[in-house]
Amino acid sequence: MDDRLRSQAIARGYLTRAQIIDAGYRDRDIKVALRVGLLVRLRHGIYAYTDDVAGLDELALHRLLSYAVVDRLGEGFVLSHQSACAAHGIDLYGLPDRLVHVTRLDGRAGRREAGVVHHVGHVPPEDVVVVDGRTVMVPERAVFELATIGRTETGVVAASSALHLGLVNAEGLAEMAERLERWQGARHAALAFRLADGRCESVGESRSLFMVWRGGLPRPEQQVSIQGPFGVVARVDFDWDAWRHTGEFDGLFKYGRLNPYGSDPGRVLEDEKAREDAVRGTGRGMSRWIWPDLPLRQTVERLRADLDRSRSLYCRGRMYINLG
Repeated sequence: MDDRLRSQAIARGYLTRAQIIDAGYRDRDIKVALRVGLLVRLRHGIYAYTDDVAGLDELALHRLLSYAVVDRLGEGFVLSHQSACAAHGIDLYGLPDRLVHVTRLDGRAGRREAGVVHHVGHVPPEDVVVVDGRTVMVPERAVFELATIGRTETGVVAASSALHLGLVNAEGLAEMAERLERWQGARHAALAFRLADGRCESVGESRSLFMVWRGGLPRPEQQVSIQGPFGVVARVDFDWDAWRHTGEFDGLFKYGRLNPYGSDPGRVLEDEKAREDAVRGTGRGMSRWIWPDLPLRQTVERLRADLDRSRSLYCRGRMYINLG
């Protein structure tokens, strides 16, 4: 396919069937391009060069798909719910990646068709912003909308991400939840906002925080610097100081493509072992868990036992609060 199509794809991130046909190609040419791997289909009538999307994560792919949908719909539509979150770069978890959400401004009835959910409702001007040339719900409303249709854990992930990115603050989320308190699912959203924490630096940490709450464990401090006799020995994801115990979510990225030592994962393991030994040297225990451990009851019970063990080993003479 010619350079003109390539330029159009670079400009918008995708190509439409109309653009390809206008460039002199036919549907059979599109089929050939799909078969040989030059193009991939994002949705009906929307394509992208395979090389352009190969390195995109699920969030970026959903953002591209959402832009393609709202561009085709034209004026009178606003990206909302998880699609608005994707436009703002807010982490998503636990929702269908390829289901695009828009809110209609023309007052016509909502519906679902061809992978697009059309919502309808009152949208004051202050609830809309422009992102990358598209109309999008403001972050506070986008997170609230998402939290009303997903599980509490889903809302915690999105709200924590928005807080961490500095797109919202706790007061703004609370005001949005109060203003839209009559919405179906508003109570779930309000609970997610209370549990969310901007100190979570990843989806895994947000899900870990939800797991701790769901399991009835005490809420930890986050991103805590552990002091040794000669300075800081480590910065841990979670810390229960009253129990002299720390926790770490390990997403395993450091052992793969983000390994700072390239093809030598053993160096990372050595560093992690030395770091854990340094934390234990300050009179603290440490628990570690990975993605498949979330949010399993067995993980909660293991963490509960680890907290009690650290209390027994390191908290002699301290007040003890039974976790049972």
